[in-house]
Amino acid sequence: MSIYEAIYKSDENEEMVTVFNIEQHENFTDVKNNLYCTYQGCTARLSYVPKGKVRAYFKTWPKEDHTQDCVDYFERVATANKQRSVATSTMELSEKHVKNVLDNLRKKRKEAAGTGKPKSGNKKKPRPTVDPGSGENTTLNIVPTTGPNADLASGEDNVREPSVRNRSLINLTVDDLNWTRSIEGYIQNVEVGDKRAVLQLQDGSNSFLIYFEEYFFDNAAVNFGRYFQDLQNLANEHQGYLFSGVGLIEQRNNQFCMLVNRGNDFRIDDQYIAVFLANLSA
Repeated sequence: MSIYEAIYKSDENEEMVTVFNIEQHENFTDVKNNLYCTYQGCTARLSYVPKGKVRAYFKTWPKEDHTQDCVDYFERVATANKQRSVATSTMELSEKHVKNVLDNLRKKRKEAAGTGKPKSGNKKKPRPTVDPGSGENTTLNIVPTTGPNADLASGEDNVREPSVRNRSLINLTVDDLNWTRSIEGYIQNVEVGDKRAVLQLQDGSNSFLIYFEEYFFDNAAVNFGRYFQDLQNLANEHQGYLFSGVGLIEQRNNQFCMLVNRGNDFRIDDQYIAVFLANLSA
């Protein structure tokens, strides 16, 4: 049973937050690291899980326990078998799949004005005990990738392509590292070098770098170098072109970043970069 409300505790005060307004909080970074259960007398710590394949929610912090009378109390079974997946394989995402991901980003952005209301936690029923035998079935875990040396080609062995979770610049966590995600943000700066380009995105005070490196340029059309130079010139004059893309989340210099591997895995103002530049010059 998901949790949709939490208490943010700071040195000065306590504040109720919900999954629908937490990312708009001016102190979001501090808020998401100091969340607690709303049930009176329960001190269990919570963590925020941003919207991905399912809607956003709060979950109980690892090894934290709710009080037995709390509506979110559940029994931990130390012997529960959590290893549902005994093998992991990477699958290359098709260009069609990535296109759908980017199209959905644009669609959700246009629908962003309509948001739901948080559900009250008062009507929730107590959680069931964890079943220790619930994880005995073995499955193959398919991980999405746009990089080289994927274990499976797109759709190989009639296996459905794995989903790609969307993240904003402010809600990336260590759980996203080494996973393929989708990201959006406004371009503030572009650096171009030999077989290398770096886009700096900005969301408030949060900065995020998008890397295009040797593998990208070795496999992309030869004119991508010029495309990035033209984009650099445009960014010097106007900061605010929208980047949306799919790539691997990494951590460099203690900062989250994204590595893009293919030319059709990103867009500028909802257009492929060649189309974007052509429309501007038309």
